[in-house]
Amino acid sequence: MLGDEADSPRGRIQLIRTVLESPAAPSETTVEHLEACLVCRACETACPSLVPFGRIMEGAREVLREREGGGRAARTMLDTVARPRRLAIVARLADIGARLGLARLAARLPGRLGWAASLAAPAEGPPFRGVDRDDADVSIFAGCIMREAFGETERATVRLLERDGHVVSVPEEQTCCGALHAHAGDGERARELARYNVDAFSGSDGKVVVNAAGCGAHLKAYGDVLAADPLWAERAKGFAARVRDVSEIVNPVPARARRAIRVVYQDACHLAHGQRIRAQPRALLRAIDGVTLVEIEDPERCCGSAGIYNLTHPEISRELQQDKVRKILEASPDVVVSANPGCMLQIAAGMRAAGSSPRVVHLARFLDDPDLVMAGDP
Repeated sequence: MLGDEADSPRGRIQLIRTVLESPAAPSETTVEHLEACLVCRACETACPSLVPFGRIMEGAREVLREREGGGRAARTMLDTVARPRRLAIVARLADIGARLGLARLAARLPGRLGWAASLAAPAEGPPFRGVDRDDADVSIFAGCIMREAFGETERATVRLLERDGHVVSVPEEQTCCGALHAHAGDGERARELARYNVDAFSGSDGKVVVNAAGCGAHLKAYGDVLAADPLWAERAKGFAARVRDVSEIVNPVPARARRAIRVVYQDACHLAHGQRIRAQPRALLRAIDGVTLVEIEDPERCCGSAGIYNLTHPEISRELQQDKVRKILEASPDVVVSANPGCMLQIAAGMRAAGSSPRVVHLARFLDDPDLVMAGDP
């Protein structure tokens, strides 16, 4: 997309070698090429040698942070998502701003502020607060942004699991997964958060169910994240083996929608490339009588959200967003379904900018009650 060999996977790996071979601070050009990577991991899908490019890039960015520091704005955002009380306040203010139309007004401003405001959306009802149960056979990883801004999706996930006969627990001590920190090169904080979560879910051997693609990919990699820590390596590996995306554990249940619904399923990068999960969500959608699943051109191309990439690289992010929205609109859907909060916010913002009406909802929420989603339940 960027038209420069240095921005290709091979080019970036060569730049990473150069950085590691020299103790000097990397050049500004080198940093720009490495930071421009989405870490969408599409190159891993395409690579016959199965090179773990995502992990390589996270390690490289950690070296960059150690040598040249990081942006203050990015550090503030990362610190916020890992602090529940602070995140709750920010999420509440964002919700109020969106409902009062303040975000829509701010979106008219030029530059990064207007772009960031365009991504804001009202929260899905009250924040999610689950129950920690001793008799559970599955646990839910509630995440940070999902818990505060996507409460209805979280509650829908619980209902789906309970309909399958599961007893669901939500461990109280869990925290942010650390994926955003790892992507941004804050490796030490990412490892700290990983230890908290491994410990928080240690009271059970049951599956850990996650409904955010980015979180799931990172949780499944905890064995790598803590591989160098002799006190936590085996525990982290055991935890990672228990993690499942909700689409991997919920069974397709034949259901009937009250009206015909055209659905575009948006492949989140960290579900399709990071976890190699493509068929399961589609099978769940096709099990609903009345749903027509419509594929789009180049469905696995990144929408431009990519963690906090849409805030750090707004120009590239907007181009990817517009390309994704254009392809979705060509399919004329009634609803767009995805499995990652960042994708949902990014695509919904693009839909609003295009003056289009299809709703953008999470897979779990649509499966829970497609008729309620189509009725416009907030």
